Amino acid sequence: MFAAISSLFGGKAQSAVPNPPPTTIIGVRIPVDGSPPHLLPLTTTPTAGIGRDDFLFHVPNLHQHWQSDLAWDFRDVIRLDILPDAHIPRSMHLQQQDDLRRVLLGTGAIFRMNEREHLHLRQRHLLYQRYFVLRLEQQSCAGTYYLFYSFAVDDLPQNSNAPRWFRDASFEGTFHGDLFLVKLAPEEKGENGWAVYEDVAPAFLEVLACESLESFGRELPWSQRLL
Repeated sequence: MFAAISSLFGGKAQSAVPNPPPTTIIGVRIPVDGSPPHLLPLTTTPTAGIGRDDFLFHVPNLHQHWQSDLAWDFRDVIRLDILPDAHIPRSMHLQQQDDLRRVLLGTGAIFRMNEREHLHLRQRHLLYQRYFVLRLEQQSCAGTYYLFYSFAVDDLPQNSNAPRWFRDASFEGTFHGDLFLVKLAPEEKGENGWAVYEDVAPAFLEVLACESLESFGRELPWSQRLL
């Protein structure tokens, strides 16, 4: 882990990295109109240094679904780690966050980071995440997913169609507009640090239909979110 941290402080400046090309993947849409969640192709667009998802470098372009520039600008993401069993140590994730925070505060390295490196550390390691444990028959759906939603509450109607098992993944407990999920490939990052996605499997729609999944996670105090 510490080797990975060190690599963030050396190497090429983020501003010199080119934009990733468009990539089309299969994601999930959870419509606000109450119709069933379904798979659909989503094409990525560069984050252009805007949004809390900037550390991914390219994200699904949701303009046509939200139909509001403000809704796009006000987009947010929550990381959902969907695990194959409950024996994966829950404390591992929290311990990594604590270790990373101590390293950064102890060395003063946080003051030497550029904005994108800082954002990456905040979102990937220090911010709120949710962990869910699959049932035995759902093992093929294990992986890391990102839930994209907008908090432009004046532009989008409230979505009451979100599955019950991750409805509390939002800080406010509510979502607005259509919701979208995409899946990261096991390697998560590829060339130039760009996110690597893979198609969401059709079986994941059955996971969304579940009434409940075992879950755990942590929301950091506001003072620690400022890191």
